[in-house]
Amino acid sequence: MRKARPVFFLLAAFATLFGPIPAAAAQENATGAGKVEIGLYPVGATFLVGGDDNKEVDFNVYTSGGNLTYYVTRQVAVEGELTISFGLAQDVFFNRAEVLHVQMPNVWSYSGNVVFFPGGVSGKHLPVYLTAGVGAVALHSRTPTGQFGYDPNTIGFETFMAENVGGGLKIFRGAEAPEWGFRIDYRYVIVNSNSDAPAFFAKAKSRAGHRVSFGILYTWKR
Repeated sequence: MRKARPVFFLLAAFATLFGPIPAAAAQENATGAGKVEIGLYPVGATFLVGGDDNKEVDFNVYTSGGNLTYYVTRQVAVEGELTISFGLAQDVFFNRAEVLHVQMPNVWSYSGNVVFFPGGVSGKHLPVYLTAGVGAVALHSRTPTGQFGYDPNTIGFETFMAENVGGGLKIFRGAEAPEWGFRIDYRYVIVNSNSDAPAFFAKAKSRAGHRVSFGILYTWKR
């Protein structure tokens, strides 16, 4: 019996080291990002600026969209993003005159981005990130936008290459709902000029946009 005691203690030590993860540790591992993440942001706005109030018009659009994120490491992720922005009626300056309560073109955009988390995401409830990416922005003509050169009978979509830089904050709920979280995001969008486009937007010079959004995220795979 005495000779069995060392074996008993050795087995106990192995069970401690390699046995089931304690509940507290399991909860900690569930906090933060997983491997693959789906994001939706139904609440957002994009402010397109840099116009001259003559042929180039500044206008705002209501933005919503979604993204798919893949975490390469605990500090770096890549994501694909698609947005649709609705050109609601507003007052704008065109041909040096104010045009009241007129609808704007809808704006589509897509991009591929790299996301960097300076402090990582493992076990973090509130990881901060920086991001940059490339893609395109497309203006979608509508009947009321014909006066600006975006007539749906002649132009459907006009596409512009674009880059974006920005940052934001992800909010992971932790053990009570480990798959769910929130995201607050800001992007500075650079829209490159397109000489084939109507003069209304980014024909002769590049334009810029400020996009802010608030959304939810779901961890699809850990």
